[in-house]
Amino acid sequence: MRTLRLAFRNIMRNKRRTFLTLSAIISGVCSIVILGGFIEFTFQALREQTIRTQLGHIQIYQEGYIEHGVADPAKYLIKSPEKIETILKEIPEVESITRRLTLSGLISTGNKTMSAKVTGVIPELEEEFSSFETILDGQQLDESTPNGGVIGKELAKALNAKIGDYLMIMTNTLDGAINVVEFELVGIAQTGSQEYDSVFVKLPLSVVQKALETQAVEKVLILLDETENVNSVLARLPKELNKTNSLLEYRSWSDMAFFYHKVVALYQSLFNVIKAIIAVIVLFSIINTMTMAVFERTREIGTLRAIGTSRGGIMKLFILEGLLLGIIGGFFGLIFGISIATAINFSGGIDIPPPPGMSRGYVSFILIVPSVLQYAFLLTVIVSVLSSILPAWKASRIKIVEALAFI
Repeated sequence: MRTLRLAFRNIMRNKRRTFLTLSAIISGVCSIVILGGFIEFTFQALREQTIRTQLGHIQIYQEGYIEHGVADPAKYLIKSPEKIETILKEIPEVESITRRLTLSGLISTGNKTMSAKVTGVIPELEEEFSSFETILDGQQLDESTPNGGVIGKELAKALNAKIGDYLMIMTNTLDGAINVVEFELVGIAQTGSQEYDSVFVKLPLSVVQKALETQAVEKVLILLDETENVNSVLARLPKELNKTNSLLEYRSWSDMAFFYHKVVALYQSLFNVIKAIIAVIVLFSIINTMTMAVFERTREIGTLRAIGTSRGGIMKLFILEGLLLGIIGGFFGLIFGISIATAINFSGGIDIPPPPGMSRGYVSFILIVPSVLQYAFLLTVIVSVLSSILPAWKASRIKIVEALAFI
């Protein structure tokens, strides 16, 4: 305890230098807290957008569909989705269930023709499964639009289509015959992805089934009350699906969200680089402070050694000083970081322009993430201790006679 008090008094001797060192540490911790909170918000927003515009939390297929369904979809369609839905409704975490049937074909206004990826949906459930879609013109599919359709913004622009136009979808039935269905354009939507918006077509499930000449569906989608419950539901899903007496397989949203995982990997790599830079800044700041302290206190070190303080005691003293700098800087860094993040959130967040490949920007907030706070504090303390070891070792190696004679 006496050594700790002495270490504290030592770092407060030169208040100006200590203030500058603490400023560097506090700035580094603030940067990690704010950037980490920004990145975490970005991950959550992208995750929920991916889930609630395309994938749902969990998708269920006929066994073999994942491996062979693209080449031979007719063989791996679900004939009786009602049985599956009845079982799934018994799971408390399940918020909503819907069916999907997709096809690839050509969409035409009569004058222009484009490629399209068509998804058949249950209109009355689209409010829940498309909550992150933005309807730019017209309306979302519902019970009042049994023969209506919604297309992506980029596709509408390419076709020069507007609300009220009648468009045609030409595709092959499951038997290989050519079929055409017509629908009225009731909505133009923006999902956030330019690539997806350039091929996106959404029609009532009955219209897509008519186009493919089938009553089956491709998959059953599950939306949960919380994304955090996905793993717990997946753990009990095999037991529940066995009750259907059907051969089924399933995937979570994470297994299909390839773009999301690429974005996460990119941002995490950038964050790691920034954390490394901050660590280096803190490292050299404290090394500089401790080296100057050793130089200025050479005679004092000699006196301590002369009255019996061991080399280990000298090292302990200087390492404690580095530790205190890290703790104090880390503590105030967290306070300032949380305060700045709160102020940003209270002021309405930060307007972010559309990222590459996206069709719209968003308002970002700074999340207060406990794991980021813990990491920022521990990183600062560890780097502070490590950066004080070399100056402490040099201080402990000073010869007593030379130290006492130092002017």
